[in-house]
Amino acid sequence: MVAASRVSSALQRSRHAAVATYRTDANHAPKAGGSGAGGPMSAYLTVPRDRVMSAEQARPHHVRFVLMLVMTLSPFALAGNACLHEFVRGLGVPYTTPSPAGVRDVLLDVYLFITDRLRREVRQLQSRYRGLPFFHPVTDLWTERHGSGSYGSLVLRCVNPDSFSILELHLGVTPFAGRHDHENIKTWLLQQLSRFGVRPQDVSSSTTDSGSNVKKALRQLWPRWIPCAAHAIHLAVKSALGATGHTSTAQDSRSGAAASSRPGSRNPAASRLLRRTRKTTAHFHKSPASVAILNAVPLPGDNGARKLLTESPTRWGSTYLSLARLFTLMPRLVGFGRLRNLTAAQERRCIERADWEPVRHLIGVLQPSYEASMALQSASATVAEAFELVCRLQRTMQVPSYPCPIDHTEPLAVGRDAILAFLDADKGGTDVMELDGRLYEHEQVYVTRTRTATSMCSEAATVVSVLQDELDKRFFNEMDNTKNWLMNEAVLAATLVTPGGGSMLKKVATRRGQGDATDRARAAVRATTTHFLDDRPAARSRLGELESERKRCRTSLIGWDSEESRGAFDDTPGELAMRELDRFLMTVVPDDYDGALGFWAARRDDYPLLHLVACSLLGATGSSSASERDFSVAGLVLRKDRSTLLAEHVEMHCLVRFKAHLLPSDLLLIPRLSQDERSSARPNMQPLTAEMRAGGTAVGDSSESDSDMFLDESDFEDGDF
Repeated sequence: MVAASRVSSALQRSRHAAVATYRTDANHAPKAGGSGAGGPMSAYLTVPRDRVMSAEQARPHHVRFVLMLVMTLSPFALAGNACLHEFVRGLGVPYTTPSPAGVRDVLLDVYLFITDRLRREVRQLQSRYRGLPFFHPVTDLWTERHGSGSYGSLVLRCVNPDSFSILELHLGVTPFAGRHDHENIKTWLLQQLSRFGVRPQDVSSSTTDSGSNVKKALRQLWPRWIPCAAHAIHLAVKSALGATGHTSTAQDSRSGAAASSRPGSRNPAASRLLRRTRKTTAHFHKSPASVAILNAVPLPGDNGARKLLTESPTRWGSTYLSLARLFTLMPRLVGFGRLRNLTAAQERRCIERADWEPVRHLIGVLQPSYEASMALQSASATVAEAFELVCRLQRTMQVPSYPCPIDHTEPLAVGRDAILAFLDADKGGTDVMELDGRLYEHEQVYVTRTRTATSMCSEAATVVSVLQDELDKRFFNEMDNTKNWLMNEAVLAATLVTPGGGSMLKKVATRRGQGDATDRARAAVRATTTHFLDDRPAARSRLGELESERKRCRTSLIGWDSEESRGAFDDTPGELAMRELDRFLMTVVPDDYDGALGFWAARRDDYPLLHLVACSLLGATGSSSASERDFSVAGLVLRKDRSTLLAEHVEMHCLVRFKAHLLPSDLLLIPRLSQDERSSARPNMQPLTAEMRAGGTAVGDSSESDSDMFLDESDFEDGDF
């Protein structure tokens, strides 16, 4: 396997060098025609130039040039482009861009510099946490769209105990060889962590989607595993909308099967409706002529050209966004259907009047799930906040009615400024809701049929019912502890050290009939405190210690729940932290703090040990969106016209794009490595995959979603969000 990997790598390098040479030669090749041997353009580009700038002077410009190539996703061959050389010469600067080989050398220098900075940051964090596990990896696997290459993403989340802010250390997108089984995934993860100086005992919990192999690998390494809540909500919404996971719309259309015939569909009516709206959206997405006709239909107050949004089965929240855009364009689509001289295809894609009622009802019942999944993707959100969002969503799906937009002719206001002006003038007199940057009136639509109020269509009512079941099954499943957040140690511990979290755990557990979860949460916190290293005095002042000792001298009472004698105090850091936890849980915390981290930043002196435990727990996340963002960058780097890019170049591109802010303002501080140092560094990027077990190409995707939510080419308009 190792020998085969080296041969394959050598062949890929040779191919890449040949392509780069060809592109460079093509840029310099003389064109036919014109005056002289190579024509006027060739003569213009071959004017002799003198290189006055020394190598040391050119170094920072080379680094800036390479950063420009990386951040703009430009090809390395641009470095040898004669037109670019002439452009630089026209600026009057005696600078010549590096060759493509020089670009690769500078990129490696920048990559290794960033890697060293990340290692240094890891060491600093390790010294601050006194042995506590504090890293929370987010990981996933991905196969490139235009090739067979497989890659893994690893992001380390934690709380900076000095600034009390969430840190996301993106370690890049690295090649992954072999099968996507749990043993290979474990090997890859441990090698990646070791590469940046992260020890297995530094990891507190991990987060990923519910892919079986990644889940198994992470749980074997670290028992505290958190399923991605955004991914779970996405799957719950898909099930509520009638998806089965067995067939796709394209497969159904080729086989002639109706959507309602899909086995296991829990909402066939919604599935049929969405199938019709998807066909309409796809038609306008592929037909510029139809889009031009649609935008020509007048819409008072909203005459800007817009297009429908396509729905992606794997893009979180895309169904809601697609329906919302469809609704905001309803007057135009109705006017489009009334036009004469439409083609047969255009007439077939007109949405019937009877379909608009279910569309607006679906928007009303899908909005809570969309809001929750978007909030979960915040890079600064803690897993305790994710737990609160899940509980809020679960409660919201149990209300008897939902606000749904009313049929309209035009929006009340368009754009942020107009919406704020309307709300200021209206003074709350109109029931309104915002959709796609537009303000509409809404009405309360009841799930069950009543005599005096508007009742919901069957498609939307079924969505509510199925979503209730799916949320219970994925977040509060008493039959499977991995899908029960009230049994998840990472979730419970982080929630307990959040102000008000203990009370919330009691209420949610009582409501679900699962007993008091605070005992389990307290045990999880205690398990974390046992990792404290007693290598130096506790981080409290000597005066504070003397005051505590004086209090003990003045009383003979013991703790109300203590079974120990007065003289049996164990002053280990872990026990001291647990006493601080008891004091924290009995303290009424005001609401004027900026979240849990804001509280611990303001009260760190009151809880000299517990604040460090809280920071180690609050770095956990309830979403794997950090890995999805990594794969979004990888998808841009590995676009179709760059599919020959070497795997190690993909790794360097992704790391530099995410961590360019670590570079110093003085680029001369980035060491210039010798060719021997570069030659020894490049092979060190290969053993990450060479030692894995054989098994051919990646098969058996480890993710339920089969791809990620960001990689599809976005068709959102500028300024939509």
